[in-house]
Amino acid sequence: MTVWKGVPPEVQARLTKNPATLRGFEGFAHAVGRRLVMEEVAVSERAKDGKLQARLTYTTTVEEDMVNQRGTLHGGCAAYLVDVCSSVALLVLAHTLGKQPFYVSQAINTTFHAPAPRGARIEIINTTVSFGARTVSAVTEIWDVTNNRLCVTGVHNKMAPSQPRL
Repeated sequence: MTVWKGVPPEVQARLTKNPATLRGFEGFAHAVGRRLVMEEVAVSERAKDGKLQARLTYTTTVEEDMVNQRGTLHGGCAAYLVDVCSSVALLVLAHTLGKQPFYVSQAINTTFHAPAPRGARIEIINTTVSFGARTVSAVTEIWDVTNNRLCVTGVHNKMAPSQPRL
């Protein structure tokens, strides 16, 4: 069961109404997204500047459909986890601040530190960094909690979508 800290009840109700919002939608890597377990959602004031930030923690186990030829978490899967999980952290903060919640990815930068082998339990920690008028960003850490090591860090920058030209 998800632990909610500092999240306004109306935001919590809005987000839990549609579970797909919290784990990714149908389509690419949907089976991976479905297995994500949201452990904690927290909104708090950042000590340095007093601005609100969101922090979300997910867990899952590295399964066959998530690994490369060496049997460890595939880089593409890691990037997917950074994308989906950090996007939900930004969504939580947008709803909490009463801002528009729809953004598109501008850049996802990943750094790979250590492999997470098939069967390892991983924890995906997502923290919002900035929430401006045009761009927002979050940082993600993927930890192999089975072997107690940091595997991936990711920075996700998003921007408000432009209107399509006809």
